[in-house]
Amino acid sequence: MLIALSDKGKINMNTNFYAKMGKIEPNCWILTLSAPKFEFGLLYQIQQLLAENYPTLRLINQQTLTSSLDWQQNLNDTHKPTPQAEQISPVTTLQWYVSVAKPDLANFQKNIKQLFSSVHFTNLDIHAMPLSQQQRPHKLALFDMDSTLIEQEVIVELAKKAGIGEQVDIITESAMRGEIDFDESFVRRVALLKGLDVAVLDEIIAQNLSFSLGAKRLISRLRRAGYHVVLVSGGFTYFANYVKNYLGIDEVFANELDIQNGKITGNITTPIVNGAKKAEILQQTATRLGIDLSQTVAVGDGANDVPMLQLADIGIAYRAKPIVQQQADFAINVTGLDGVLAVLGLSD
Repeated sequence: MLIALSDKGKINMNTNFYAKMGKIEPNCWILTLSAPKFEFGLLYQIQQLLAENYPTLRLINQQTLTSSLDWQQNLNDTHKPTPQAEQISPVTTLQWYVSVAKPDLANFQKNIKQLFSSVHFTNLDIHAMPLSQQQRPHKLALFDMDSTLIEQEVIVELAKKAGIGEQVDIITESAMRGEIDFDESFVRRVALLKGLDVAVLDEIIAQNLSFSLGAKRLISRLRRAGYHVVLVSGGFTYFANYVKNYLGIDEVFANELDIQNGKITGNITTPIVNGAKKAEILQQTATRLGIDLSQTVAVGDGANDVPMLQLADIGIAYRAKPIVQQQADFAINVTGLDGVLAVLGLSD
């Protein structure tokens, strides 16, 4: 195996290594594991579980993507720590390259997901992806905004300003769990905002919005890798444009707030960006840019994100509701948003 040391002392795999591995080991899969600490006891438990269920699984290669030396840089300057959006998740991430026996190939990803969820490992993300899929040149990434790129649901923040936070929160949670139709929930929530002064929009941006851990780091890295990045949100363009500008996103699709005489009217004036619309935007954007769906990525947390997560080649549920995690091939719960880089096989 050919390796080279970078100026940071990290090991970079020879660019031809994975291409050669794919030809030599056509049944090669990548298991990506992230945890706050990989103590020997945890590694032993993981290896035992895999050995018991896949006794012919063969380890080809292992590499460490992030370690304590990486993420401790977050606080290098105690007087001015790195902003959360630019930080590296405080976890260690390993990748195991394994050869999977032919009888196990068909349902390997699904079975690995079920296997690890059934034993309730805490503080562990594990993803299984064919090497051929990770090495495919992905070029388009769509992101949900609320509770994905940012930590809040903006409509909930608006409701708090209007003094109806509890009412809207109940409707929002029900919609996120997929219990009620998104369009219906959206209309009901916006109607409750009638009469709210638009001055609160800037107040929310200044006082209430925070970016998810690693969000700017992730978007910056995707842009360097040649991705076209799109924010597609069931929230509102006023906030989406702020997020777009801060993170350096290429374009935005979201809902317009109807405002008259400096007040929110509570009316819906444009087609709602719901789950079906998000999937449609993914398809249309890919077609417009000449990008095949096999080269697309989608990341979100709510039930209205499921259509685009399932349409994209790589759909990632980020700190999502259980119903979303069940329907997405990949689920991130331990790392911040920068954990997407590990799934995609990208590093700094």
